[in-house]
Amino acid sequence: MSAGEDRPGPVQVPPDVAAAAPALPAESSVQPRSTRPLGEAWIGGVCAGLAEHLGWSVLVVRVIFVVAAALGLAGVALYLALWLVMPQQAGQRSAPGLEAGARKGLRPDAAATLTPVDYGVASALVLLGGGLFWLLQSSAWALPPAPLLAGALAAAGLGMIWWQADRASTRELRRGSGWRRVIAPLLVHWTTVVAVVVGLAALAAAVTVVVTTVDGIGEVPRMLLLLALAVAALALAALPWFLRVRRALARARDDALVADARADMAAHLHDSVLQTLALIQRQASDPKAVTALARRQERELRQWLYGESLGSATLAEALSGEIIDVEDRHGVDVELVSVGDCELTPEVTALVRAAREAMVNAAKHSGADRIDVYAEVDPELVSVYVRDRGNGFDLAAVEEDRMGVRGSIVERVKRAGGRAIIRTAPGEGTEVRLELPR
Repeated sequence: MSAGEDRPGPVQVPPDVAAAAPALPAESSVQPRSTRPLGEAWIGGVCAGLAEHLGWSVLVVRVIFVVAAALGLAGVALYLALWLVMPQQAGQRSAPGLEAGARKGLRPDAAATLTPVDYGVASALVLLGGGLFWLLQSSAWALPPAPLLAGALAAAGLGMIWWQADRASTRELRRGSGWRRVIAPLLVHWTTVVAVVVGLAALAAAVTVVVTTVDGIGEVPRMLLLLALAVAALALAALPWFLRVRRALARARDDALVADARADMAAHLHDSVLQTLALIQRQASDPKAVTALARRQERELRQWLYGESLGSATLAEALSGEIIDVEDRHGVDVELVSVGDCELTPEVTALVRAAREAMVNAAKHSGADRIDVYAEVDPELVSVYVRDRGNGFDLAAVEEDRMGVRGSIVERVKRAGGRAIIRTAPGEGTEVRLELPR
């Protein structure tokens, strides 16, 4: 833009709009939860997660934990507690299509995301911790040998087991079924089994050291102490696995909900926007018809996006409204016979939209000048039949990427908890049967 050209001025916001708009905070006061980035972890990622959360240098945090560990293993206990309560850092989720649009849809290299261990810094931290520990053990604040040995064995055992729990694959948790989805992460590689066994042996040795060094109690209290410590050790060893399974299942459930939402959106766009665009192409020579179609589609899309009521409270009313719309758009007669009625729940709405798609398909492809719709509601089942006596088609020949039958009818009713049965053959017409349990 040259210096002599007019520059656009600031956008003027009407006073009533500016007054009605809510004031946005300059910065959110909600502090994000700290997580453990395993790509930067030396052991469990606690120090890297705390450094990222607090904005400190990770070396400073590691030095603090090393110094605290020399003080009677206090830093070790704190590290294990934070390891247990801090979740893993989840991977970044991008909107579908962004990576493909940027030509970056290839699978990322997992090895490239790992930060290598600086062995020089690690050796310095080990020497620092060892020297401080030797000085404290040589002073009056020395920890007795038995508790020290038990704590070291327990920390080593839990660390080995929890390290495997962090890095075990959760693919079977999302795809498997039954007990296989629970024990599959343990069987991914033989090193996992060996590490878990060694960790359990270290925990057993720690429990044995504690029980054998306790004096002044009888046999029965000693056995009860042994049982309590064994149960506590097993519970601590299994707790990260349980949390990992729980988080993986919750993530799989969220992914399924997102997939269902995307499928519902794709089905709705196919039933409304794409159908309207096809009609606009056919009637491109009639500006009034094109304008009417565009206005109607805009109204329906806004209604769907903002969740406004469709003005129908029952199944029969909703079907009648869809029939009127199909007749106006496609110029065919649709006859409705209804036996019984029910409230328009989200599941019944999905059934109505699937019936509409069946009517649209019949109006566009069957060649029949009349479509029959029969709806029946009984205490256990809601049924809708859409039948035409037109050309029919070969259901097995429908391509996988066609949304009309599979996405907008079969899968939509299935997500609502019902089923769709399609009976058709070339030259014999088509019957679409939609059923939804109440």
